[in-house]
Amino acid sequence: MGICFVAYSISPHNLATVRADPALVWRVLESEDDAAYLKQLAEDNKTSLLQRLFGKKKAPAVPKSLSFSEAEMSVLDLDKSWDGLRHCIQLCAPDAPDFFEGEGQIGAIDVGYGPALFIESHTVARYAQALEGISEDTLLEKLRTSDFEGVYLDGLWKRQDEEARAYLLENFRDLRAFTAHCASQGQAAILHFT
Repeated sequence: MGICFVAYSISPHNLATVRADPALVWRVLESEDDAAYLKQLAEDNKTSLLQRLFGKKKAPAVPKSLSFSEAEMSVLDLDKSWDGLRHCIQLCAPDAPDFFEGEGQIGAIDVGYGPALFIESHTVARYAQALEGISEDTLLEKLRTSDFEGVYLDGLWKRQDEEARAYLLENFRDLRAFTAHCASQGQAAILHFT
């Protein structure tokens, strides 16, 4: 168990649609299964006791769908490496946006560890550019010289052994590939901590 990080590429148009109707976040996070989305719709459509006492009913919610382009729904799974990676990247590129913090929440629906977050396409592009300026050697140097007190999985990062180095580099490469894809395709991202 532990806190894992997953991100999904999404068009700015679909991101705006999801932000306007937060239940649709399940169409991204659970794109192969309607159950979570339909459960959320039912929950959002419940009539309160007060409304029932006064004979008020809500109109039934009509399920909606999202259409995704080929560039959308690319998935980034950083497992539990996200905070160590974030720490090293911030030391390498202190002016870069904080990708893992996102730019805001998508509604108030708990999708794991709180609501899903979003990051706009222009911010993802800035982050991708910052990552391009970080060499793997520089990243590993930050792993060797940093204080990881308070960073998630600090025990792993403090060991600084081959396992920690390989874990950091593998996920850095995945993050760089994902953000480069988003930047080249004009994609935003939805972020999910599970």
